[in-house]
Amino acid sequence: MTRTFIMPITDDELKHRLRAHDTLFFVGQHHVRQEEIQQQVERLGFGELYIVSATRWLHSDDATIRAEPIATAS
Repeated sequence: MTRTFIMPITDDELKHRLRAHDTLFFVGQHHVRQEEIQQQVERLGFGELYIVSATRWLHSDDATIRAEPIATAS
């Protein structure tokens, strides 16, 4: 399932979503960085199961960060 967040989520919520093999989008959050999401995913033990990537918009600090199970990554 695809989930979209506009705010950071707790470790417990993220772990629940990762266990469910959800694809997660963090949208419009200039204060959340790809590296922070990647570290959180790794710290929770899902670093080898998920790919974390970001799309940054030209002339903006905003980004869309995506955490996606490797099995469904394209």
